[in-house]
Amino acid sequence: MNRHFFAALGAFFLALLAGPALAQSKGLSGQWRVALDHPGGELPFGLEVSQAGGRAKAWLINPPERLAVEQVKVDGRTITLSFPSYSSQLVLTLGDDGKLSGRADIVRSTGPVTLKASGERGTWRFTAKPAKAAVDLTGRWSLVRGPRGEKGLAQFRQQGNVVTGSVQFPSGDTRYLAGEISGDTLRLSHFDGSSTGLWVAKLVGGKLDGEVFYATSRAATAWNAERAQGADLEAVMIEKPATDRLEFSFPDTSGKMVSLSDPRFKGKVVVITLGGAWCPNCHDEAKFLGPYYERRKKDGLEVISLNFEYGDNQARAFRQMDSFVRRYKLTYPHLLAGQPTPESTIKALGALGPVKVYPSTIFIGRDGKVREVHVGWAGPATGALNEKAKRDFDRYVSQLLREKA
Repeated sequence: MNRHFFAALGAFFLALLAGPALAQSKGLSGQWRVALDHPGGELPFGLEVSQAGGRAKAWLINPPERLAVEQVKVDGRTITLSFPSYSSQLVLTLGDDGKLSGRADIVRSTGPVTLKASGERGTWRFTAKPAKAAVDLTGRWSLVRGPRGEKGLAQFRQQGNVVTGSVQFPSGDTRYLAGEISGDTLRLSHFDGSSTGLWVAKLVGGKLDGEVFYATSRAATAWNAERAQGADLEAVMIEKPATDRLEFSFPDTSGKMVSLSDPRFKGKVVVITLGGAWCPNCHDEAKFLGPYYERRKKDGLEVISLNFEYGDNQARAFRQMDSFVRRYKLTYPHLLAGQPTPESTIKALGALGPVKVYPSTIFIGRDGKVREVHVGWAGPATGALNEKAKRDFDRYVSQLLREKA
């Protein structure tokens, strides 16, 4: 009896000692509902963690997007999810209660921002048991945001209470929004490692009346929407350039100066994308532009990225640009052209500045003349708008490539 008692007691204490080790090795794996302490309230998103063979992987879930985290490090009960291409990270620690706590460190034009984070196991978004939906929001909605009345096109898909979608503005799209409608209340959120958005609205007389909050919001930005009638919003605007000449010389991340007059670009069609590693829509453009360049460079296409990065720390900007290039396996030059301010972009581009929307694109023919400027981009979250943006881009590049030098 005593022998069995002491054996059981020993097993009990061994289990107590092994508990933290098991939590460290397996406790972080699985699906989590993580929420940021965000202006306007809780901003939830999904997190999936996998640990196998001593290697950890993770994905941020904003349905239908399952976004791979660039770098994942597990140290005991703490997991650090890093996005060096954004200079951001999410740090979460597993507590004895089986829940996560930590912070998200992100960067904005005004400087670094830290948001508290918490998490628990589950896949629900805002509420575990939402009320019956008062309406099906599936379809296209004409949306107006802010005091200046910025017009956008919202596209929603609804199954039961679950709502997903995106909003396209002339200034860019919101990427993937995901959430729910509970009764007559719509809640949508987004977090991709850097950009955040929390959209809330009430259904009033068949229209949506709401507010949106961002990471640096001090007050809500009002928005409203009604069922769309007529044509789609033009996501990419085409402008005739103020001049047909562009000259520049900027450093790549090794410090080498690259100029548009270099022999590499002579007699080529040159696409110059204006962006920054901080810009989420620029990330979506890079996913398209990288493979497109690899397919068409044999035809005489060259691409240059002019990056306008936050702050005046060149070394930090170079590190972030290198991480951006590695993330998307880009082989065309990335040059540091300045900061994303009107003054800096005018200095870099002359009469073609300032840059109003990131990304924007300058098209140069084989004769070295600037032909068109395309303002904005529609990312994959926008569906048909994204497909149209890619078709239009390819059509115009192909037209320029057919010309003789």
